[in-house]
This record gives sequence, structure tokens and C-alpha cells, in this order.
Amino acid sequence: MSIRLSDNDKKEADNLFKKLGITTNSAINMFIKQSIRMQSLPFTPSLNVQNQKLIKAIEESDVIMQELKEGKRKGYTDSDSLFVSLDK
Repeated sequence: MSIRLSDNDKKEADNLFKKLGITTNSAINMFIKQSIRMQSLPFTPSLNVQNQKLIKAIEESDVIMQELKEGKRKGYTDSDSLFVSLDK
């Protein structure tokens, strides 16, 4: 079997799999065996909608953390102090 991919994609995949402690060949074999076992792709193809939602959530949390540091937003270190504040 042979596959075609860009040199950059091959290099990135090789680096990723090396960090995971496996070879690219092993990763491809794992993908194929899992596909056969599940009789489907071992992941759900998407249009990166989840990634865009995640990026937006991270950006929002960065803003919240900055507002906390600047005293523009009140934060709580435990649930008891939160509930006391809510009861006021």
C-alpha cells in the first residue's frame, strides 16, 4: 500500500507519532485495524465546528481571567463563598 501526502504533513505526522512513542507505520496500522474492528472510521469526520467552539471558549476564558486579575469581575475560590454571595 502506498499513500500520497505532502512532505510537510509527513514530517508533522512523524513528529507527532514520535512524541506518542510510535512510528508512523504503527499509527497507520492502528488506524486500519481499528477501522476494520469498528467497521467504520475510528473518528467522526467534521468541519472543525468543535474546534471553532473550543477556540471561542478559550478566548472567552482568557478575557474572564484578565478581568478577574484587573478586579473587573468577582471570582470565588470555593462554592461556599459563591453561595453566600448569591444569597445576598
